[in-house]
Amino acid sequence: MQMALAAVAASLGGTLTDPTRGDVQVSSANSLANAGPGDLAFLWSDSYRDAAADSQAEAIVCRGAIPGQTCIVVEDPEAAMLTLLGAVYGQQRPQPLPGVHPAAVVSPQATLGEDASVGPGVVVEAGATIGDRTQLRAGAYIGFGVSIGNDCVVHPNVTILDRCRLGNRVVIWSGSVIGKDGFGFLQREGRHVRIPQIGTVIIEDDVEIGSLSNVARGAIEDTIIRRGVIIDDLCHVGHGSELGEYTIMVGRSGMGGSVKIGKRCLLGQDSALSTGMAMGDGSSLATNVRILYKDVPAGATMQRPVITHPPMMAKRIEASLPKLPELLRKVRRLEAEVERLTKLEETVEG
Repeated sequence: MQMALAAVAASLGGTLTDPTRGDVQVSSANSLANAGPGDLAFLWSDSYRDAAADSQAEAIVCRGAIPGQTCIVVEDPEAAMLTLLGAVYGQQRPQPLPGVHPAAVVSPQATLGEDASVGPGVVVEAGATIGDRTQLRAGAYIGFGVSIGNDCVVHPNVTILDRCRLGNRVVIWSGSVIGKDGFGFLQREGRHVRIPQIGTVIIEDDVEIGSLSNVARGAIEDTIIRRGVIIDDLCHVGHGSELGEYTIMVGRSGMGGSVKIGKRCLLGQDSALSTGMAMGDGSSLATNVRILYKDVPAGATMQRPVITHPPMMAKRIEASLPKLPELLRKVRRLEAEVERLTKLEETVEG
């Protein structure tokens, strides 16, 4: 990015507090603390106003002028940041040209939408439908009968298996697998026999799935990811599960099969739900929380206790945990004996 401050202000619909510096060039964006000459910084919370006053940024995008600083005053600094970074992002990552690369393999029975882009090494099987302006980046695999909507981006080496359905503006990052058979087996004569998974995966509009994540298809019921869901890297969505609108899964979170997640829920880093569990709308799991036996009520936040003891004490506490059930039984027996002796004493005194 190389723009004059006046041009930046105009593009953001803002006002430059010092018009005499309109020709000063900025070439990048940075944080308030790390910005220097040529950098643009953003202030969207008044709690960082002191940091903004000390910043060495060339200019600061904010809601109100900051004494001693050159500012671009806008109504919504967060929206301004999205606009500007989006423009820089587009410059750094030019869009692939529409059409099919000579090194791609596209079945004659597949359908490509207008201005779709199919990169080198991509395989599109028979019956697949690719929407308008959708990008299939290098090495992606699109299985039989897959349907992908408009304006989607399937990054390199993504696998979307047979009959999965994606809506519009879906983004799937490299290495993720959509539609793998769910983890379903029966024991027969001492062997594990796989249960055929005849469901599929349905992903609605405006969903983003990070790298190396897996969404398994259902055995009978479909796995459904509703509109606006964001899934981070290294996550697992179990077979037959459903994620409600605008839910977020942070890295390494996951679930067993047939889990039901409500709207606008949050699964923190490395959290998990056991098979068949549910989360109500607006609920959240903190880091490392495991939901094994009881559903999470709507609006609830589940957290693990944080151990703040010295290291040796923490080790002793950890070592004592397996003894707690027996200790509890002993305490209950002692309570019962105390109660018996108390009643006996009262009887003797009476």
